[in-house]
Amino acid sequence: MLLGTTSCRFDAYPTLLAKDGVLDARTADFSGETINFTGKWEFYWNEFLDPKAESPENKSYLKVGVPWFSQENEDGEVYPSFGFASYRLTILLPDPPVENQTFALFVPVLHSAYKMYVNGELVAENGVISKTEKNYRPSFHVKIIPLKTVSQKLDLVIHISNFSHKYAGIQGIIRFGKLQNIINVWNVNFAVSWILMIFMLLLSVYHALVYFINRSERNALRMAFVYLGILILTSTLIETRILFNLFSDEYCVTLFRLSRIGFVLVMYFGAYILLNMTQLRFFKRMLIFLKLYALTFLLVAILTPVSHLADISFYFEILSGAFVFLGLLSVSLALYFQRKESRLYFFSLLLAIIGGAIDLFLIANPTFGYRPLGLVSLYLFIFPQTLGVTLGLVRVYKRSESLSKELYKRKEALEKKVKARTLELENANRWKANFVSLISHDLRSPLNSVNQILDVIDFSFSETTEEEKKKFLEICKTGVTQSLRMLEQLLDVSRFDAFGAKLIQTRFSVNELLNEIIESVEPLATLKGIRIQKDTSIQAEIIADRTLIGEVFKNILTNSIKYSYLNSEVWIGVSYKGKWLSVEIRDRGLGMSEEQIHKLTGEENIKSMPGTAGERGTGLGLQLCTNILEAHFGKLRIKSVLGVGSSFEISLSKSTKSVLLVDDSGNFRSDLAEVMRRNQWIVIEAGNGEEALSHLSRITPSLIITDLQMPGMNGISLIHEWEGRRHQDQKIPIILISSDAPLSGGDKFLEEEGLETIVSAYFSKMYKAEDLCQQIESILS
Repeated sequence: MLLGTTSCRFDAYPTLLAKDGVLDARTADFSGETINFTGKWEFYWNEFLDPKAESPENKSYLKVGVPWFSQENEDGEVYPSFGFASYRLTILLPDPPVENQTFALFVPVLHSAYKMYVNGELVAENGVISKTEKNYRPSFHVKIIPLKTVSQKLDLVIHISNFSHKYAGIQGIIRFGKLQNIINVWNVNFAVSWILMIFMLLLSVYHALVYFINRSERNALRMAFVYLGILILTSTLIETRILFNLFSDEYCVTLFRLSRIGFVLVMYFGAYILLNMTQLRFFKRMLIFLKLYALTFLLVAILTPVSHLADISFYFEILSGAFVFLGLLSVSLALYFQRKESRLYFFSLLLAIIGGAIDLFLIANPTFGYRPLGLVSLYLFIFPQTLGVTLGLVRVYKRSESLSKELYKRKEALEKKVKARTLELENANRWKANFVSLISHDLRSPLNSVNQILDVIDFSFSETTEEEKKKFLEICKTGVTQSLRMLEQLLDVSRFDAFGAKLIQTRFSVNELLNEIIESVEPLATLKGIRIQKDTSIQAEIIADRTLIGEVFKNILTNSIKYSYLNSEVWIGVSYKGKWLSVEIRDRGLGMSEEQIHKLTGEENIKSMPGTAGERGTGLGLQLCTNILEAHFGKLRIKSVLGVGSSFEISLSKSTKSVLLVDDSGNFRSDLAEVMRRNQWIVIEAGNGEEALSHLSRITPSLIITDLQMPGMNGISLIHEWEGRRHQDQKIPIILISSDAPLSGGDKFLEEEGLETIVSAYFSKMYKAEDLCQQIESILS
């Protein structure tokens, strides 16, 4: 369609130009082409020239193809739009004249009523010409005028009256040639015009259907009105003037008003799309002025008397240039902010503006050699938008198909999860049954140390100095205090079961936690003469459940002391290894075989070996440590040599990129959390708004992702509550998700809730977890 239209617009004029009212066409070849009557004609203002008389001596000349109101007379005065005048042109044809050939004139709309004479004879009349507005009747018909006889010289006189249109006079180009060639030119333009009108109608219906299929595509509905407006403009303004030729002159003014309505539709809905693209407050305020402008222009087009309609419409058309400029500015900013489809709109609008600039140049210089682009400039803007909407619709259907497949896969995955959950329930029961054993395991060591110290004091009470007694009592007091603290921690550990449990994650210093753990096991190490050496030169901070990670450190350090030789050494080191924080504990003791390591980290119940001083244990410590580290996506590596000692390396993510994920759907939350953890996120999960606020009281994450619809406190309430509680420096990006959200758009309600500047994005939960995670990270970056 674009190629067909441009083929009608880019036909170059022959180089023949009228000079001082004479067009010399004696060298023209009429066998396969037509000539255009361009150049300067004789012009007589406020005079109907006698077509049979000779030209008066006092004459002036005026360009055709340009309205007379934009040209000056000999005194430098601009002709007014309303009035009457005569044009005259003498055409010199080849010698001898061509015989047995019918020639014709192709006359476009001449604004806006005329009588045409050839060699003194009236050959055409369009509308009713008059010297006053009272008897004048406009007409916008296009005519093909066959000429009965053609001599070597044609004297063409045109009387024109205009009291209704801003652009008065011979603005179009009159063509002359063989009748068959003229008809061919008309047929091409006529066919292209009808095809364009049908195409615009289909596009308008198509975009309306796109909107009704996917209600979030509001721009599709606006584009439907844009195409409807272009359909009106195509049928009333381009060269063939389809509607004007279909109806009599009685409907001329009505159709002229209709063309202004088409302009309003294109201007309003097109500018609305462009100004709304940046989502900035300034451009949203401009939308108010755009609505007032469009409504006023619409009333002007419908109600203004025809004598004033042309003038007033002209100024409204000029004012529309301001909205074009604002639209270009809006799209440029949208491109800078990387808004959706901004690149497509920017380049298509830029092409349309370039086309418009070319038109202004060609209208001002009709002798340049090309016809104005007209609506082709508008097609440069609208066709890319249709392409964008179509591609968006294709993406929706592909997404629908993908979601159908995904639902089937999730159904299968759900069946697998049911089986896995059954196994987890069995494991949970096993953990609860062994919890008493865990308590005895963790409390026995410090209490044994206190008991042994009391035995020493009792055995040699009289020989022990007061200073030593005081020191031993302080050690006993510390041991009992640590045991009480340990009991509280163990009660916290009881929330950890085979489900991976609820992690209460905070940001804390690993060095400070290790110091507390070392202090708690110091009595046991002192009794065996074991020195605890630290290499904690780096100040490491992580986000994790402090109590559970402390339990891991305490279990492993206690075991190292228990299985170390008397008067030996336990070494603790903290270092960074790539994306991981490594805490390593090495001892010099009994060591383990590969088989023993496998059994200790497995799930079967085993009986632990006694320590180097006969200490007993449950054998469940390393199993607990492994499960806690798995819940934190950490790792435990054990290396050991029998009779030499063991090395325990605890690897934890050093990332402080944390996200609070709030969703009442456990399956969705776990799927998204797993993907985000693979992308080095520390994920803190919450099942509702209240639980999320509890987490926020302890830690400030890098990002909050919350479901919109949740029982109790929903996502909107959570955001409002958090905004009311947070400190000024706790500005956290928030992303809202919902299963009801469309795949694009649908965030209008955020303005009503006052959250448009707080919520960074609103996404559908129908996306795959991988795709959703990718979009979230693109928003943050």
